[in-house]
Amino acid sequence: MIASQGVIHGKTIELEQELGLAEGQRVAVDVHVVDEPPAWLERFVVDPAVNPAKLVIKGTRLLVDDLVRLVEEQRNDRQLQQLHPELAPADLEAIRQYARVPAGLRQSFGGWAEDAEELDTYLEWTRQQRQVRRREVEE
Repeated sequence: MIASQGVIHGKTIELEQELGLAEGQRVAVDVHVVDEPPAWLERFVVDPAVNPAKLVIKGTRLLVDDLVRLVEEQRNDRQLQQLHPELAPADLEAIRQYARVPAGLRQSFGGWAEDAEELDTYLEWTRQQRQVRRREVEE
């Protein structure tokens, strides 16, 4: 038996790694829902000291987008660690997971960071407006 995880896309399951089986090999699959957040949510941060609008690997100055480009160039984990020895195995897994997120969606992550003050002002205004509307409904 081979254990792996993946993501469902319609009738297709995209696995996190190759299983080493022949293309077209028929298999039986037992599906169990995994309720854990993607690893990259824990490993990436927006650090204004590095770049105010880009994700970086937590505890480093490495831009995630740069590392994803290397993954898209078919670099393996050994090559990535040679280039950036500060990367932990969990960082490498997070980068590979994040690289599977559609590019357009990846580009939007962290984009709010440079407008954080305006976003906070807007959110506070929205909260106040909801309170006003609640008072109107109660009266």
